[in-house]
Amino acid sequence: MRKRILHILFSNKYSGAENIAINIIKGLNSKYDFAYACPYGPIVEVLKKEGINYIQLEGMPLLKIRHIVQKWKPDIIHAHDFRASILSAFSLLSVPVISHLHNNPLWIKSLNLYSIIFYIASYKFTKILTVSNAFGDEYIFSRHIKNKIVVVHNAVDIEKVKSMAKKIENTEQYDLVFIGRLTEQKDPIRFIDIVAELHDKYPNITAAIIGDGEYRADCERHVYERGAEKYIKMYGFVQNPFAIIKNARIVVMPSKWEGFGLSAVEAMALGKPVLASPVGGLKEIIDNSCGRLCRTNEEFVDACIEFLVNSDYYAKASTGAYKRALKFGDIEGYCGKISNVYEEIK
Repeated sequence: MRKRILHILFSNKYSGAENIAINIIKGLNSKYDFAYACPYGPIVEVLKKEGINYIQLEGMPLLKIRHIVQKWKPDIIHAHDFRASILSAFSLLSVPVISHLHNNPLWIKSLNLYSIIFYIASYKFTKILTVSNAFGDEYIFSRHIKNKIVVVHNAVDIEKVKSMAKKIENTEQYDLVFIGRLTEQKDPIRFIDIVAELHDKYPNITAAIIGDGEYRADCERHVYERGAEKYIKMYGFVQNPFAIIKNARIVVMPSKWEGFGLSAVEAMALGKPVLASPVGGLKEIIDNSCGRLCRTNEEFVDACIEFLVNSDYYAKASTGAYKRALKFGDIEGYCGKISNVYEEIK
């Protein structure tokens, strides 16, 4: 009898974690029965297009999770990120829970309410999947739960990224691109500062910000305050950003924290060097062969100039970026690792 796996997420938009959950379902749907539970939103259209069984998650979360589980009767709950993991653990159900963490927020490093609550919830988790070694290295209670932690690096469908980049003809060209949710985590304000500082030394610089989020108005205001309207374009959310990235030269990720760095691998799949903060999974993805890890704005600016001015150096990094992306391009192998986790749960 096929196992029934219920994926639970509390986001209703299509982004990194959602993409991973969908890839798991698509990659293993011949072996397991899946359902995807989340609040109603733009993600629902994506799920319908992919033919994935969607269950609406609204109202009181604990009660709703209990109701869904009692009705759909899953063998395993696959909960994505901290909120879904904790609420699934505290729903007082007998169903095994896999906690799949796609991020490493700053609070995991210290003793605080959030880190304590997750530690208590972890007693209910059968497995804790992380997307890099960073969680095990940084979480204050990790030594107490290390037997439950399984590192499964994310995988990117390289051919799909390349195909989507060709679907839309984009004539706009940019030196630098930021892609991601406009949130504290991704730090788009810092990106604007980096570009503005670079503009002082490299006046012909052009940049684009792709993404939306609660920092949208702050970003627009900051672009205006830095007098950068003429050389920084804000796109908002773009369904297919790869056509823009294809015509860019460098992707910049000044994140404050990062679980894995899916956007970095996607950019490298298009041969784009990535300059990023040395945080979370980015430290495991990026090295000098495919980009640069930068701690300060000055380091970001200097690296940008080096890549933009030295064509031989850029070409070498571009080739290195694509080769590096291929190391994270085994979707089948990734799904196989997830399946192994499912099979270990009896």
